[in-house]
Amino acid sequence: MTTAKLNELRDDKERFVAFSFAAADLLIELDASANICFISGAAKGITGRDADDLMGSPFVDVLDPLDRRMVSYLLKNMKEGERISPVGARMENTNVSAILGACSLPRSHGHLYLTINVSGLPAAQSLSVNRDSETGLLDKNDFMTLAKDQLSLSAETGQDLELTLLHLENIREMASNTSEAGMSDFFDRMGSILRGYSYGGDSAGRIDGDKYGVLHPKSMDSSVLKEKVENLSEDVAPGHGVKVASSNVDLDKGQLSSENASNALMFVINSFVNNEGNDFNIENLADGLQGRMESTMNRISSLKTVFLKHDFSLVYQPIVNLLDESVHHHEVLCRFKEGESPFETVTFAEEVGIILDLDLAVAKKALEYLKGFRKLGSDIPPLAINISGHSIESDAFIDSLTQLFELNNDVSKSVGIEITETTQVKDLKRADSVIQNFRRKGIHVALDDMGSGSSSFQYIRAINTDFVKIDGAYVRDVLNNDRDKAILKSMIRLCADLKIGTIAEMVETKEQLTLLKSLGADHGQGWLFGKPVPEIVLPKKRRAVTMNVKRQGFKTGWA
Repeated sequence: MTTAKLNELRDDKERFVAFSFAAADLLIELDASANICFISGAAKGITGRDADDLMGSPFVDVLDPLDRRMVSYLLKNMKEGERISPVGARMENTNVSAILGACSLPRSHGHLYLTINVSGLPAAQSLSVNRDSETGLLDKNDFMTLAKDQLSLSAETGQDLELTLLHLENIREMASNTSEAGMSDFFDRMGSILRGYSYGGDSAGRIDGDKYGVLHPKSMDSSVLKEKVENLSEDVAPGHGVKVASSNVDLDKGQLSSENASNALMFVINSFVNNEGNDFNIENLADGLQGRMESTMNRISSLKTVFLKHDFSLVYQPIVNLLDESVHHHEVLCRFKEGESPFETVTFAEEVGIILDLDLAVAKKALEYLKGFRKLGSDIPPLAINISGHSIESDAFIDSLTQLFELNNDVSKSVGIEITETTQVKDLKRADSVIQNFRRKGIHVALDDMGSGSSSFQYIRAINTDFVKIDGAYVRDVLNNDRDKAILKSMIRLCADLKIGTIAEMVETKEQLTLLKSLGADHGQGWLFGKPVPEIVLPKKRRAVTMNVKRQGFKTGWA
């Protein structure tokens, strides 16, 4: 070979190496046994080990255990001349998240060539989130978050993505005919397959016990996923493999806004999870948006009927005076039909703007309940009803609530207000004016969940109230968290200086109670004092309200 030819080959080699380093932080060559036989680049910074120390060792040993099985599967199944789409992986020693690329060149005698880059596809961002322990895939919440992010990114970059949804219909039958070790092997290998075929190598998730989602380029034949999983199950459990039902959803958002496309995507995934039969047939985001709108409108109509007819029940949880543990008042809570989450229902009502109907319905039903005590000639137990910040913002709602209190003035002074979702109160000056009108009529007002948001102190500064409720998260961990204890102490001291009563939520142990007393909290609520009950049982002889001698001018009773 002539000198000129040798120089040309040398130039080509150096050019290819330069191109590789331009696209990667670390270059690695693996021999036929997947051991490292060449390495160049930032080995120490990325893997935590020197290049010389890595020579001859299995490459997958540098990876986090959750990523080893997926990468091993991909590398093992590469054919000569193939390359894998870049996948996310994390290093075990350094916890560095990286993007891994690999190719198997023709006539390379089984050697593989890897590139590792610590900055690349957004899928790498998902490496620090929650994973399903059996498959190593993202859990439902993090998969949904990633799917929304990828939807936005793909629209910006022109990347055509598709969502394939897989339902392993008879996985329980397979499990009943397969050993625990066999099922573990199946989930392990299936997770590697789905993750390996997903966009960026980490866009697959377990979104329910037997349901999975995979984001991948539209150019990929999604039927391969169904085929791979079914073949794997037969390999693990011959004669008892799973039947996989798959559905594809085109993620081209077309004329949909980014917000509508994201909402539609969430509807699609949730519809798939909640679908019990095999009639899931949403084919694109436009269908998903239409389905979401129809579902939302139907639910709005149904809930408005529930609110109008008072087709819900109320329960009452005691709030006690910490000085003597006597009941100070009860908070009114909603309960809907069996199996329906009160939190989810109230949140939905807030999101779609019908919380005003619920708040007014609860106030009416609570006043009717108190009138029952009046008819019996017994004492009237003080109650606190929840009013959303959404409702406080509505003049029409305030007018209706004021009129309701006036029509029931024989019992309305036994009702206080807890303002929830205070972040929804935008006009603080107006809100304070509204609240002071209620207070002048003898209706006590509390702000809920102090400390749960960055603007809590802004609301306390702008709005004068009788009480604040301290977010239960601080109470729950106060015995084991010095920071929470310090914050809790400062909040209680601030309220004391402002002549505002404090109500600590989620009090569940005597130890928490003792500490809250020592910090100067006024009242407590939690299972230590009682769970929500459908009826209030008054003591035979009403105990006089204890005045707080430490804080002159602070009212401890409702009226």
